[in-house]
This record gives sequence, C-alpha cells and structure tokens, in this order.
Amino acid sequence: MTTTADLAARLRAMPDDDLERLIVARELPTAVLGETGPQSVADFFDLAEAFRADAAVDAAIERLPRRTLVALRDGAAGPDLAPAIALALAAEDGRVDDAVAARVAAHPDLVGLTGGPVPARPAASAAETAGSTTARTTGAEHAFATMTMLAELLRAVDDGGVRELVKGGIGSPLARALAERSGADPDVVPGRLDLLERIRFTSTADGAWSLTDDGLEWLTTPWAGRWAGLVARWHEWLDPAVGEVIAVADGDWRDLVSLGRWAYPAGARWLDAVLLDVGGTAAALGVTVDGVVTDTGRVLLGDDRAAAERAAEADLPATVEGVYLQHDLTVIAPGPLAPADDAELRTVADLEAPGLAARYRVSEDSLRRALRSGSSRQQVVDLFGRIGLTGVPQPLSYLVDQVAARDGSIVVDRQSGGVGTVVRGTADQLDLIGVDAELRQLAWERPDLTTLVSRYPAHVVHAALEDQRYPAVLQPGARPETRHEPPGRRRAVGRSPEAAARGVVERLRLTTQRGDAEPEQEWLGRQIDLAVRGRTPIRVVVRMPDGSERPFSIVPTSVAAGRIRGKDIAADVERTLPLSLVVSVDSEA
Repeated sequence: MTTTADLAARLRAMPDDDLERLIVARELPTAVLGETGPQSVADFFDLAEAFRADAAVDAAIERLPRRTLVALRDGAAGPDLAPAIALALAAEDGRVDDAVAARVAAHPDLVGLTGGPVPARPAASAAETAGSTTARTTGAEHAFATMTMLAELLRAVDDGGVRELVKGGIGSPLARALAERSGADPDVVPGRLDLLERIRFTSTADGAWSLTDDGLEWLTTPWAGRWAGLVARWHEWLDPAVGEVIAVADGDWRDLVSLGRWAYPAGARWLDAVLLDVGGTAAALGVTVDGVVTDTGRVLLGDDRAAAERAAEADLPATVEGVYLQHDLTVIAPGPLAPADDAELRTVADLEAPGLAARYRVSEDSLRRALRSGSSRQQVVDLFGRIGLTGVPQPLSYLVDQVAARDGSIVVDRQSGGVGTVVRGTADQLDLIGVDAELRQLAWERPDLTTLVSRYPAHVVHAALEDQRYPAVLQPGARPETRHEPPGRRRAVGRSPEAAARGVVERLRLTTQRGDAEPEQEWLGRQIDLAVRGRTPIRVVVRMPDGSERPFSIVPTSVAAGRIRGKDIAADVERTLPLSLVVSVDSEA
C-alpha cells in the first residue's frame, strides 16, 4: 500500500517531462490545473491528493485493460501492472496505492473480474467474408462517396464558408448548406468536419475554420493516394485502447462495443461511444463492409503505404480522360476525374452535382473568375479543348469570347488625392452606369465621357458595380487596407492540456526551490500534517544533541510551534519532538 506522502515523494522525484506527461494522461480537472482557486495545486502533496481523489482514480481506472485491473486487484507485480504504474496508480515495486485498491474493489463493473482468453464469437457467414469481390467493390464505393464529400467540405473551408458557433459546433443552416454542396445528409456533416479536424486537414482558430497544408495537398492527390492517406491518418489518430480492441477483433468489427467492454471492463462510459464512431467511420472509409474488414481494408490499415495505394487503385473506379461539354453550358464527367483535372476544371466551371458522374456548369461568373485569376482567353479555350471529348460547342465559345471582351473593361481606382473613386470605361458603358437607378446613391459626377467620379471608397463602388453585373475590376492599389466586414465572434481560448501541465510543473518546482533549507522543512511538515489528518503511524528520524540519529515510531496528533506531538508506539508515551531536528519521515501504514 502507498499513501499520499509516498505518492508525493515519487512525483517530486520524477523528471519534469515525465511529470508533465503524467499530468496530461490523468486528465485532471481544469480547476486543479489552474493557477488560482481553492482546488489549485500548490505543492506535490496537493497534486498527489488530486491524483488520489475518487473521481480521478475512477477516470484512470477506465483507461486500464483487463489484465492490468486484475493485477491491481490482486496486487500482483509484473508486466501486466505497467499501465497502472505509468498512471501513478501503483509504485515501481508493485505496491498499489490504497486509494486505488479501494476504488477497484468498489467498482460495480469489476466485481468478479477474471482474466482468460477472449470469449467465443460467432463466425462471419460466407456472404460476409472480407475477401469477396462484392465486399471490396462496396467498400470502394463507400470510400469514393466519403472522399468526394470530404473534398467538398475542404473546399468550403478554404472558401471561408465554415464558422463555428460561440457554443461550439456548426449551426443547422450551415450544415444544410454544406450538405447540399457536398451531396450528403446534413446529419453527417458535423461528424465529417470533426474527422477533418482530427486528422489535421483543417484547423480552427477564433471560431473560423482554415485549410492546412496537408489538407490542401490531399485535394490534388490521386484517388488511390487519397484513400490510402485518409485511412492511414485516421488509423494513426485512434486511441491506443481502440487499437487494442481492434487487434482483439481481428477483422470482425461487428461487435466492437462488446469486445471493448471485455478488453476494458471499466471503460464503458467513454469507450462505447468511441467504438461506435470508429465502426461507422470505418464503414464510411470503405475499410469494413457489414462490420467485416475487407482484404483491401487490411492492406490500408497496414504499414506498407505503396501496397495500400496499389490495393486502393485496384478497387477504385478508373478515372476518365475527359468530359462532355454540352450546348446548355453544362459539363458532364462520365466517371471520376483525376483530382488534378477536377481542380483545373473548377477554375472555369462550378460544380453542380458531385458524385461518380459529376456535373459542372460554365457561367459568366465562372469565366470571369478564371480570367481575373490570370488566365487568358486562349488558355481558357485551350483548357476546354483539352478536356472536352467532343470538342467545344458553339454556345460555349460565344460565351468565352463575350466575357473575355467585356471583362475588365471598367476599371475602378482611387482618385489621385486618395479620397473618393474614379471609374474609367467606354462612353457607352459609363452612360449605362450613370443612369442605372440601382447605382444612383453613389452620386456620380462625370468630368469627361470616359470617366465617372464618386465620393465613396473604391471597394464600395466596385462591390456595387459587381452586384449589378458590370465587368468592373478593382485596381490592386485601391483595395481596402482594413477589414470592413463584421469581425467573427471569438471563442474563449483555453490552454492546451500540455501547456497547463507545464505550468503546474513549473509552479511546483518554483515552490520547492525558494531556499536552501526551507523546502525540505516544508516537505517534512506536509508529510507529518498528512499523518496527523489520517492518524497514520510514521517513523520519524531525529538528530540528537550528540549528533547521532534516533528513530521514533509515533502516531502524530498535532504539528504546532515547530514541534511534533504524538504517541510513541513502542514506549506507549506522549512525545514532543522539535521539527527542526527531524531528518526524515517515512510512513508505517
């Protein structure tokens, strides 16, 4: 058995890095890790007491596998006890903390706990075998649909169209809009966004989502690499406990929750939901079909990335070389486009219907976007000619010529003095703008036939012209230097668990290094104080006047005025010992 004083001594002796990792692993409440407050940790005894609190012990027990719980209950030292030692639930020599032993004995899910092999499970039927061609085909279809949805969500994030609510998560209107854009169910969208954040394809800051470099690279990765990379990153993210349950499942994931409760008998509170999510995500990623891991899924979960990409390429539908350009300005892909071709097509067209046979639409806006991004008319025409399987239809050629001729013919710039706006264009264009009722509020002045002047800022004038579909271009020097849209609402930003743990360790080290002799006296005093509160016997070594050291086994009753009072167990008398002469204190509980 170990006590608070014993645990505090072990914590004090740990290297800073190990102590920080332990604090993070134990997931102590924020109030305990804070710098102020009644529950704040002020010294190693406070930290030990926080670790030994019932709630903290129960939370740690939930993370222990069956074999470790059996070893804790039986007090058996050995390799099975290693996870408990790593969480400071037991000492290196196998001694179990008495608070931990009490909670293990009282836990309702651990009554009658036994070791032994995994219970027998029903075998998969012939129709559910992982190696069947049907299962692999179905898995590839699910994976393709999921990757298509994730790609659209990443593009929405890149466009700045995803923002979190102050309370966290996204609102229902945004979920419906993203679902319509990605061709998915609105109920699935929040979970898929969460997946993208977990695998670090996106990041959130101040409530706004942004695309990471890894996410941007994934968007242009070939389909086989997309699938292999997505599964690999998801698999790496899984909790070690989930990995152990998956290893026990050995390809049959139909009853992960039951296996989780067997492997982690005390972990149902957190592990059940995680395993349900893992099973659903595995099916969406095409790793499992009807709960059974396919042959391709096994390769994707393995460590050989090249083999994973080969297996993925064998199952996924082949990409098509081109698209059909329609007279109604739609673009039909007869099959999946290579991601690079899809990205190139999106520069001149907008996706209308994602999927295996996607539909795009070319519009005046999409062509203007391409031209303003730096593409020339000839480059746009060459792109259509290269990807079109049946040539460029005449209506599309006319639209390209029309937009190329008009776009940029109206230039919006600041006036020479920096105040107000000057608009330059042809006389006919400015005639239309000058009499446009929707633009009357800009209070135009016309110094000559090819110039209009307004007192409003250039970016405001440009936005108004674009709203009325005029081909206006805002000069780079006229762009606003500050944001004019309302700022996003900021979420309360808290410290990461690692930063909080680092702060606790720094504070504890500072507390114990305030002087040369004072820290040791404080340490001994706290040990004795704990013994007084617990009425536990201790062994006190006292330096005598002649320089010798003499041990006393006492049950301390008080510490005051620099003296310890307690009952000497051996002599059965009351003793008063000066605290300044105490050399060491050891528990005899």
